[in-house]
Amino acid sequence: MSITVLHVTEACRIAGTERSLLMLLDHTDRAEFEHIVICRGAGGLAEEVARRNVRMAVIPRFGKLDPIAVIRFVHLLTKVKPDVVHICGGRLEAIAARVMGMPVVERKNVARNEFYRPLFGYRWADLLLNRFVNASIVPAAALESYYRGRGYRRADIRVIYNGVEPAPPRTPDDLAAKRAELGLRSSDFVVAFAGRLQPVKGIDVLLRAIASLPDSVRCVIAGDGPHREEYEILAGKLGLTDRAIFTGYRTDVREIFACADVVAVPSAAEALANTTLEAMAEGKPVVSTSAAGQDEAVEHGVTGLLASPDDAPALAAALGRLAANPAEARSMGAAGRRKAETLLSPQRMARQTESIYRDLLHRQRNERICNVADCRQKAVQEDAAPRRPDQDEQVQQHALSAAGGDVHCRGAGGERLQRRSARRLGRRPVGPADS
Repeated sequence: MSITVLHVTEACRIAGTERSLLMLLDHTDRAEFEHIVICRGAGGLAEEVARRNVRMAVIPRFGKLDPIAVIRFVHLLTKVKPDVVHICGGRLEAIAARVMGMPVVERKNVARNEFYRPLFGYRWADLLLNRFVNASIVPAAALESYYRGRGYRRADIRVIYNGVEPAPPRTPDDLAAKRAELGLRSSDFVVAFAGRLQPVKGIDVLLRAIASLPDSVRCVIAGDGPHREEYEILAGKLGLTDRAIFTGYRTDVREIFACADVVAVPSAAEALANTTLEAMAEGKPVVSTSAAGQDEAVEHGVTGLLASPDDAPALAAALGRLAANPAEARSMGAAGRRKAETLLSPQRMARQTESIYRDLLHRQRNERICNVADCRQKAVQEDAAPRRPDQDEQVQQHALSAAGGDVHCRGAGGERLQRRSARRLGRRPVGPADS
């Protein structure tokens, strides 16, 4: 009998978390696990889930605290009865699942810092909600230390690095065609970035670093977000109108990385960016900030270079070093590809996640067995406990009355016992007035 896993997502578009979910669907054992995905509406994620022939339910949610969405989720739980609920966003859904007795796995992606400033008291609310989670998956050891240090000790936090698919074969003509499509020359030294355009991603730092480098260094920024116009204006002020290319949201990020010379990850806060893993799989060196988790993949001087967050001169120095030394850049890219193939395979990620599902179910079954055993032991102890003499007399009178005897029960309690026994036998109770 297969294990049913219900995945709860937050987004309609495909970003890092959603790509990891799709990779999990691709590489888990379908004979052992059946997956159901909750999507928040039509979009790229729903299309990809449907393409994989995975069951899907659409539950729109308006805001973080949408009670209607939670009610629909509870209705789905009663209908589907999953063995495990895997939360990729939606803490209220975790509470509902736990209240209904289902083990919950949660994926945590980022450290809470000034860029992810939530509502007042979020930390304490998050700690409270964390009590409803059986296990948490984090994509970097740095995040495990971070959350344990902030009091997240009830749930079992486990590190599972995101997997990355190996790069498909690409010819020089393919790469040249992609450069031409993006408006790049073959002589350009291309720095690629992909991600949501928001302050935490450090795009402003990247633009300032590019502005201090020679004109042959150009930047491709793939992604969209609420601050895109702000960054385009900044690029104009820095004189990067022709050197910074904003592509908008793209589904061909891997191809853009493949035609670039280096991939930049200038984030001020990042667990372990999927773009880092994808760049390594494409054989590209990564120039990244030393944000928590990034240094677990990017080895300084081996698979890329690290710079301090929010430090445009340091980022420019790292990019300039690789621009001036193409052989070193190629060597770092090759080392990153080897690391991705050995330590960051999607099969390994899937097997480790499956192990957590099995462990939670095994633990839940053991708890149920222990609860049954405790109840039986308590019943035995109650039977063996000494009774007061009046209790023994009432029990004996009750047993005799049930057997049809005319023994009188003394006291109000005894009379009630006798009347109850008589009703069971269809007889008129015998009282002192009848004797």
